[in-house]
Amino acid sequence: MGESLHPHVYPCPSLLAEHCGQACAKNILLIADNLGDAISIREMLGACEGMSVFNLVHAESLAMGLQCLQQNGFDVVLLDLELPDSQGIETLVRMQQSFANIPTVVLTEFADEKFAVQLIRQGAQAFLVKGNINSSWLKSALTVSVTKFECVAQQQQQQQRLEQSNQDLHRQMTVCVDELHRLRQELKTLSTLAATDSLTGIANRYGFEQCLEREWDHAYRSQRSLALIMLDLDYFKQFNDGYGHIQGDSCLRQVAQTLQSHLENFQGMVARYGGEEFVAILPDTSVQSAVQVAETLRISIQALAIRHPNSAISRWVTASLGVAAAVPTAKDVAADLVHEADQALYCSKKQGRDRIVYFQSPKVFHEPLFLKQ
Repeated sequence: MGESLHPHVYPCPSLLAEHCGQACAKNILLIADNLGDAISIREMLGACEGMSVFNLVHAESLAMGLQCLQQNGFDVVLLDLELPDSQGIETLVRMQQSFANIPTVVLTEFADEKFAVQLIRQGAQAFLVKGNINSSWLKSALTVSVTKFECVAQQQQQQQRLEQSNQDLHRQMTVCVDELHRLRQELKTLSTLAATDSLTGIANRYGFEQCLEREWDHAYRSQRSLALIMLDLDYFKQFNDGYGHIQGDSCLRQVAQTLQSHLENFQGMVARYGGEEFVAILPDTSVQSAVQVAETLRISIQALAIRHPNSAISRWVTASLGVAAAVPTAKDVAADLVHEADQALYCSKKQGRDRIVYFQSPKVFHEPLFLKQ
Protein backbone atom coordinates (compact mmCIF):
# COMPACT_ATOMS: atom_id res chain seq x y z
CA MET A 1 0.00 0.00 0.00
CA GLY A 2 3.07 2.23 0.19
CA GLU A 3 2.06 3.21 3.74
CA SER A 4 4.66 3.39 6.49
CA LEU A 5 3.96 1.02 9.33
CA HIS A 6 6.35 2.67 11.76
CA PRO A 7 4.46 4.29 14.67
CA HIS A 8 5.40 7.57 16.26
CA VAL A 9 6.39 7.27 19.91
CA TYR A 10 5.62 10.15 22.26
CA PRO A 11 6.88 9.44 25.78
CA CYS A 12 5.63 11.47 28.73
CA PRO A 13 7.62 14.50 29.76
CA SER A 14 10.39 13.58 32.16
CA LEU A 15 9.15 16.17 34.66
CA LEU A 16 5.87 14.27 34.95
CA ALA A 17 7.65 10.96 35.43
CA GLU A 18 9.78 12.48 38.16
CA HIS A 19 6.71 13.99 39.77
CA CYS A 20 4.98 10.61 39.79
CA GLY A 21 7.85 8.81 41.50
CA GLN A 22 7.32 5.02 41.53
CA ALA A 23 3.97 5.13 39.70
CA CYS A 24 3.29 2.40 37.14
CA ALA A 25 3.26 3.81 33.58
CA LYS A 26 0.24 3.26 31.31
CA ASN A 27 1.26 2.42 27.75
CA ILE A 28 -1.26 3.92 25.34
CA LEU A 29 -1.65 3.21 21.64
CA LEU A 30 -3.34 6.05 19.78
CA ILE A 31 -4.71 4.99 16.39
CA ALA A 32 -5.62 8.19 14.55
CA ASP A 33 -4.63 9.66 11.17
CA ASN A 34 -4.77 13.28 12.31
CA LEU A 35 -1.34 14.36 13.55
CA GLY A 36 -2.87 17.41 15.20
CA ASP A 37 -5.13 15.17 17.32
CA ALA A 38 -2.08 13.12 18.30
CA ILE A 39 -0.16 16.20 19.41
CA SER A 40 -3.16 17.53 21.32
CA ILE A 41 -3.64 14.24 23.17
CA ARG A 42 0.08 14.09 23.95
CA GLU A 43 -0.06 17.56 25.46
CA MET A 44 -3.15 16.73 27.52
CA LEU A 45 -1.49 13.59 28.88
CA GLY A 46 1.60 15.60 29.73
CA ALA A 47 -0.52 18.12 31.59
CA CYS A 48 -2.16 15.46 33.81
CA GLU A 49 -1.46 15.79 37.47
CA GLY A 50 -1.45 12.84 39.83
CA MET A 51 0.25 9.52 40.19
CA SER A 52 -0.34 8.10 36.68
CA VAL A 53 2.37 8.10 34.00
CA PHE A 54 1.29 7.78 30.36
CA ASN A 55 3.52 6.66 27.48
CA LEU A 56 1.95 7.36 24.12
CA VAL A 57 2.54 5.52 20.82
CA HIS A 58 0.83 6.89 17.69
CA ALA A 59 -0.24 4.77 14.71
CA GLU A 60 -1.82 6.52 11.70
CA SER A 61 -3.94 3.62 10.39
CA LEU A 62 -5.77 0.55 11.68
CA ALA A 63 -3.29 -1.78 9.96
CA MET A 64 -0.38 0.02 11.62
CA GLY A 65 -2.19 -0.08 14.97
CA LEU A 66 -2.89 -3.82 14.75
CA GLN A 67 0.77 -4.43 13.92
CA CYS A 68 1.84 -2.40 16.96
CA LEU A 69 -0.47 -4.45 19.17
CA GLN A 70 1.04 -7.66 17.83
CA GLN A 71 4.58 -6.50 18.52
CA ASN A 72 4.21 -4.64 21.80
CA GLY A 73 2.24 -4.65 25.01
CA PHE A 74 -0.27 -1.87 25.62
CA ASP A 75 -2.58 -1.12 28.52
CA VAL A 76 -5.21 0.72 26.52
CA VAL A 77 -6.05 1.79 22.95
CA LEU A 78 -7.35 5.24 21.94
CA LEU A 79 -9.16 4.49 18.68
CA ASP A 80 -10.34 7.04 16.12
CA LEU A 81 -13.19 5.53 14.09
CA GLU A 82 -12.35 7.47 10.94
CA LEU A 83 -9.09 6.09 9.52
CA PRO A 84 -7.65 5.82 6.02
CA ASP A 85 -8.22 2.04 5.95
CA SER A 86 -11.38 1.76 8.07
CA GLN A 87 -14.35 3.98 8.91
CA GLY A 88 -17.18 4.02 11.42
CA ILE A 89 -18.31 1.32 13.81
CA GLU A 90 -16.62 -1.29 11.61
CA THR A 91 -13.28 0.05 12.86
CA LEU A 92 -14.18 -0.90 16.43
CA VAL A 93 -15.54 -4.26 15.31
CA ARG A 94 -12.29 -5.14 13.54
CA MET A 95 -10.31 -3.99 16.55
CA GLN A 96 -12.32 -6.17 18.92
CA GLN A 97 -12.09 -9.18 16.63
CA SER A 98 -8.30 -9.01 16.73
CA PHE A 99 -7.63 -7.70 20.25
CA ALA A 100 -10.63 -8.05 22.51
CA ASN A 101 -8.27 -8.50 25.45
CA ILE A 102 -7.16 -4.84 25.42
CA PRO A 103 -9.46 -2.05 26.69
CA THR A 104 -10.48 0.40 23.97
CA VAL A 105 -11.52 4.06 24.33
CA VAL A 106 -13.16 5.43 21.17
CA LEU A 107 -12.56 8.92 19.75
CA THR A 108 -15.60 10.12 17.87
CA GLU A 109 -17.07 13.30 16.47
CA PHE A 110 -20.60 12.33 17.50
CA ALA A 111 -22.32 12.64 20.87
CA ASP A 112 -25.45 10.71 19.93
CA GLU A 113 -26.71 8.57 22.83
CA LYS A 114 -27.87 5.73 20.58
CA PHE A 115 -24.48 5.63 18.90
CA ALA A 116 -22.74 5.66 22.28
CA VAL A 117 -24.76 2.65 23.41
CA GLN A 118 -23.82 0.85 20.21
CA LEU A 119 -20.13 1.54 20.91
CA ILE A 120 -20.35 0.09 24.40
CA ARG A 121 -22.18 -2.98 23.11
CA GLN A 122 -19.45 -3.54 20.54
CA GLY A 123 -16.81 -3.65 23.29
CA ALA A 124 -15.65 -0.06 23.86
CA GLN A 125 -14.86 0.71 27.47
CA ALA A 126 -15.59 4.41 27.02
CA PHE A 127 -15.79 7.12 24.35
CA LEU A 128 -14.59 10.70 24.05
CA VAL A 129 -16.01 13.35 21.74
CA LYS A 130 -13.36 15.20 19.73
CA GLY A 131 -13.21 18.91 20.45
CA ASN A 132 -14.75 18.34 23.86
CA ILE A 133 -11.82 16.73 25.67
CA ASN A 134 -9.63 18.13 28.43
CA SER A 135 -6.72 16.54 30.21
CA SER A 136 -8.77 15.53 33.26
CA TRP A 137 -11.46 13.78 31.19
CA LEU A 138 -8.84 12.07 29.07
CA LYS A 139 -6.93 10.79 32.07
CA SER A 140 -10.13 9.66 33.80
CA ALA A 141 -11.39 7.83 30.71
CA LEU A 142 -8.09 6.03 30.26
CA THR A 143 -7.63 5.15 33.93
CA VAL A 144 -11.22 4.04 34.47
CA SER A 145 -11.21 2.00 31.26
CA VAL A 146 -8.05 0.14 32.27
CA THR A 147 -9.29 -0.41 35.82
CA LYS A 148 -12.72 -1.51 34.67
CA PHE A 149 -11.24 -3.86 32.11
CA GLU A 150 -8.89 -5.37 34.69
CA CYS A 151 -11.77 -5.86 37.12
CA VAL A 152 -13.84 -7.60 34.47
CA ALA A 153 -10.86 -9.76 33.54
CA GLN A 154 -10.32 -10.67 37.18
CA GLN A 155 -13.99 -11.50 37.59
CA GLN A 156 -13.85 -13.70 34.51
CA GLN A 157 -10.74 -15.44 35.85
CA GLN A 158 -12.41 -15.93 39.21
CA GLN A 159 -15.51 -17.27 37.47
CA GLN A 160 -13.37 -19.64 35.43
CA ARG A 161 -11.56 -20.79 38.56
CA LEU A 162 -14.89 -21.24 40.31
CA GLU A 163 -16.29 -23.25 37.40
CA GLN A 164 -13.11 -25.33 37.31
CA SER A 165 -13.37 -25.88 41.06
CA ASN A 166 -17.01 -26.90 40.66
CA GLN A 167 -16.06 -29.32 37.90
CA ASP A 168 -13.25 -30.74 40.02
CA LEU A 169 -15.59 -31.02 42.99
CA HIS A 170 -18.23 -32.71 40.84
CA ARG A 171 -15.65 -35.20 39.59
CA GLN A 172 -14.46 -35.84 43.13
CA MET A 173 -18.04 -36.31 44.32
CA THR A 174 -18.71 -38.70 41.46
CA VAL A 175 -15.61 -40.67 42.40
CA CYS A 176 -16.67 -40.64 46.06
CA VAL A 177 -20.21 -41.76 45.23
CA ASP A 178 -18.89 -44.55 43.02
CA GLU A 179 -16.46 -45.59 45.73
CA LEU A 180 -19.21 -45.45 48.36
CA HIS A 181 -21.42 -47.61 46.16
CA ARG A 182 -18.55 -50.06 45.67
CA LEU A 183 -17.86 -50.16 49.40
CA ARG A 184 -21.55 -50.71 50.15
CA GLN A 185 -21.66 -53.59 47.69
CA GLU A 186 -18.46 -54.97 49.17
CA LEU A 187 -19.85 -54.58 52.69
CA LYS A 188 -23.05 -56.30 51.63
CA THR A 189 -21.04 -59.16 50.14
CA LEU A 190 -18.85 -59.40 53.24
CA SER A 191 -21.91 -59.29 55.50
CA THR A 192 -23.48 -62.12 53.51
CA LEU A 193 -20.26 -64.13 53.68
CA ALA A 194 -19.93 -63.44 57.39
CA ALA A 195 -23.46 -64.76 57.99
CA THR A 196 -23.14 -67.81 55.72
CA ASP A 197 -21.82 -71.27 56.58
CA SER A 198 -19.09 -72.02 54.06
CA LEU A 199 -19.70 -75.79 54.11
CA THR A 200 -23.48 -75.98 53.69
CA GLY A 201 -24.31 -72.60 52.11
CA ILE A 202 -27.03 -71.85 54.67
CA ALA A 203 -26.83 -69.28 57.47
CA ASN A 204 -24.23 -69.80 60.17
CA ARG A 205 -24.61 -69.11 63.88
CA TYR A 206 -23.87 -65.40 63.40
CA GLY A 207 -26.53 -65.20 60.70
CA PHE A 208 -28.97 -67.05 62.96
CA GLU A 209 -28.38 -64.63 65.84
CA GLN A 210 -28.95 -61.62 63.57
CA CYS A 211 -32.20 -63.10 62.25
CA LEU A 212 -33.37 -64.10 65.72
CA GLU A 213 -32.96 -60.56 67.06
CA ARG A 214 -34.99 -59.15 64.17
CA GLU A 215 -37.75 -61.73 64.53
CA TRP A 216 -37.81 -61.38 68.32
CA ASP A 217 -38.33 -57.61 68.05
CA HIS A 218 -41.05 -58.12 65.43
CA ALA A 219 -42.81 -60.74 67.58
CA TYR A 220 -42.63 -58.41 70.59
CA ARG A 221 -44.18 -55.51 68.67
CA SER A 222 -46.89 -57.67 67.10
CA GLN A 223 -47.35 -59.89 70.17
CA ARG A 224 -47.18 -63.02 68.03
CA SER A 225 -45.61 -66.31 68.96
CA LEU A 226 -42.05 -67.04 67.81
CA ALA A 227 -40.88 -70.68 67.63
CA LEU A 228 -37.45 -72.34 67.49
CA ILE A 229 -36.51 -75.85 66.46
CA MET A 230 -33.08 -77.16 67.44
CA LEU A 231 -31.95 -80.28 65.62
CA ASP A 232 -28.99 -82.59 66.17
CA LEU A 233 -27.96 -85.50 63.93
CA ASP A 234 -27.84 -88.69 65.95
CA TYR A 235 -24.45 -90.35 66.54
CA PHE A 236 -22.80 -88.18 63.95
CA LYS A 237 -19.34 -88.66 65.47
CA GLN A 238 -19.67 -92.36 64.77
CA PHE A 239 -20.75 -91.51 61.20
CA ASN A 240 -17.53 -89.52 60.68
CA ASP A 241 -15.47 -92.24 62.32
CA GLY A 242 -16.95 -94.85 59.97
CA TYR A 243 -17.05 -92.94 56.67
CA GLY A 244 -14.57 -90.10 57.14
CA HIS A 245 -15.04 -86.34 57.18
CA ILE A 246 -15.56 -86.02 53.42
CA GLN A 247 -18.68 -88.19 53.61
CA GLY A 248 -19.60 -86.41 56.83
CA ASP A 249 -19.46 -83.03 55.06
CA SER A 250 -21.57 -84.41 52.22
CA CYS A 251 -24.15 -85.61 54.73
CA LEU A 252 -24.30 -82.20 56.40
CA ARG A 253 -24.81 -80.51 53.03
CA GLN A 254 -27.68 -82.85 52.10
CA VAL A 255 -29.39 -82.33 55.45
CA ALA A 256 -28.95 -78.54 55.23
CA GLN A 257 -30.47 -78.39 51.74
CA THR A 258 -33.39 -80.58 52.81
CA LEU A 259 -34.11 -78.46 55.88
CA GLN A 260 -33.91 -75.24 53.90
CA SER A 261 -36.25 -76.46 51.14
CA HIS A 262 -38.88 -77.61 53.66
CA LEU A 263 -38.69 -74.49 55.84
CA GLU A 264 -39.28 -72.22 52.85
CA ASN A 265 -42.83 -73.59 52.78
CA PHE A 266 -43.32 -72.43 56.38
CA GLN A 267 -41.74 -68.95 55.93
CA GLY A 268 -38.89 -70.01 58.22
CA MET A 269 -35.10 -69.92 58.10
CA VAL A 270 -32.54 -72.54 59.02
CA ALA A 271 -28.93 -72.17 60.15
CA ARG A 272 -26.05 -74.42 61.00
CA TYR A 273 -25.66 -73.81 64.73
CA GLY A 274 -22.42 -75.72 65.04
CA GLY A 275 -21.00 -79.12 64.07
CA GLU A 276 -23.95 -81.39 63.25
CA GLU A 277 -26.48 -79.13 65.02
CA PHE A 278 -29.02 -77.00 63.15
CA VAL A 279 -31.58 -74.46 64.30
CA ALA A 280 -34.74 -73.16 62.62
CA ILE A 281 -36.72 -69.96 63.26
CA LEU A 282 -40.47 -69.98 62.65
CA PRO A 283 -42.14 -66.53 62.91
CA ASP A 284 -45.79 -66.29 63.95
CA THR A 285 -45.86 -69.96 64.94
CA SER A 286 -47.25 -71.61 68.08
CA VAL A 287 -45.51 -74.48 69.81
CA GLN A 288 -48.10 -76.95 68.46
CA SER A 289 -47.55 -75.80 64.88
CA ALA A 290 -43.76 -75.83 65.39
CA VAL A 291 -43.99 -79.47 66.54
CA GLN A 292 -45.78 -80.35 63.29
CA VAL A 293 -43.02 -78.63 61.30
CA ALA A 294 -40.39 -80.45 63.36
CA GLU A 295 -41.98 -83.78 62.52
CA THR A 296 -41.88 -82.89 58.83
CA LEU A 297 -38.16 -82.14 59.17
CA ARG A 298 -37.47 -85.36 61.08
CA ILE A 299 -39.17 -87.46 58.43
CA SER A 300 -37.45 -85.59 55.58
CA ILE A 301 -34.02 -86.42 57.06
CA GLN A 302 -34.96 -90.09 57.30
CA ALA A 303 -36.18 -89.94 53.70
CA LEU A 304 -32.66 -89.00 52.55
CA ALA A 305 -31.76 -92.63 53.33
CA ILE A 306 -28.15 -91.83 54.17
CA ARG A 307 -26.72 -95.11 55.49
CA HIS A 308 -25.39 -95.02 59.05
CA PRO A 309 -24.35 -98.52 60.15
CA ASN A 310 -22.66 -97.15 63.28
CA SER A 311 -25.90 -95.64 64.65
CA ALA A 312 -27.26 -97.28 67.79
CA ILE A 313 -30.90 -96.64 66.80
CA SER A 314 -31.22 -96.91 63.00
CA ARG A 315 -29.55 -97.99 59.77
CA TRP A 316 -30.05 -94.46 58.45
CA VAL A 317 -29.07 -90.97 59.56
CA THR A 318 -31.70 -89.65 61.99
CA ALA A 319 -32.15 -86.52 64.07
CA SER A 320 -33.31 -85.46 67.51
CA LEU A 321 -35.29 -82.24 67.78
CA GLY A 322 -36.19 -79.78 70.51
CA VAL A 323 -38.98 -77.23 70.14
CA ALA A 324 -39.83 -74.07 72.07
CA ALA A 325 -42.10 -71.09 71.41
CA ALA A 326 -43.00 -67.87 73.20
CA VAL A 327 -44.75 -64.54 72.86
CA PRO A 328 -42.02 -62.08 73.91
CA THR A 329 -42.59 -59.78 76.89
CA ALA A 330 -40.58 -56.85 78.21
CA LYS A 331 -38.78 -59.06 80.75
CA ASP A 332 -37.84 -61.76 78.22
CA VAL A 333 -34.82 -61.94 75.92
CA ALA A 334 -34.26 -64.00 72.79
CA ALA A 335 -31.55 -66.04 74.53
CA ASP A 336 -34.25 -67.46 76.82
CA LEU A 337 -36.02 -69.03 73.86
CA VAL A 338 -32.75 -70.52 72.57
CA HIS A 339 -32.08 -72.01 76.00
CA GLU A 340 -35.56 -73.56 76.16
CA ALA A 341 -35.24 -75.14 72.71
CA ASP A 342 -31.76 -76.42 73.63
CA GLN A 343 -33.11 -77.98 76.84
CA ALA A 344 -35.88 -79.64 74.86
CA LEU A 345 -33.27 -81.04 72.45
CA TYR A 346 -31.28 -82.37 75.39
CA CYS A 347 -34.37 -84.18 76.67
CA SER A 348 -35.03 -85.59 73.19
CA LYS A 349 -31.55 -87.13 73.07
CA LYS A 350 -31.79 -88.35 76.64
CA GLN A 351 -35.11 -90.07 75.96
CA GLY A 352 -33.75 -92.17 73.11
CA ARG A 353 -33.07 -89.84 70.09
CA ASP A 354 -34.87 -89.76 66.73
CA ARG A 355 -37.77 -87.94 68.35
CA ILE A 356 -39.21 -84.50 69.18
CA VAL A 357 -39.56 -82.95 72.61
CA TYR A 358 -41.09 -79.54 73.17
CA PHE A 359 -40.62 -77.13 76.07
CA GLN A 360 -43.64 -76.20 78.20
CA SER A 361 -42.24 -74.93 81.51
CA PRO A 362 -38.88 -74.97 83.29
CA LYS A 363 -39.58 -78.46 84.62
CA VAL A 364 -41.93 -79.90 82.01
CA PHE A 365 -40.94 -81.27 78.60
CA HIS A 366 -43.38 -83.18 76.43
CA GLU A 367 -42.93 -85.61 73.59
CA PRO A 368 -45.82 -85.25 71.11
CA LEU A 369 -48.46 -87.92 71.45
CA PHE A 370 -48.30 -88.90 67.78
CA LEU A 371 -44.65 -90.00 68.29
CA LYS A 372 -45.29 -92.20 71.30
CA GLN A 373 -45.50 -95.90 70.68
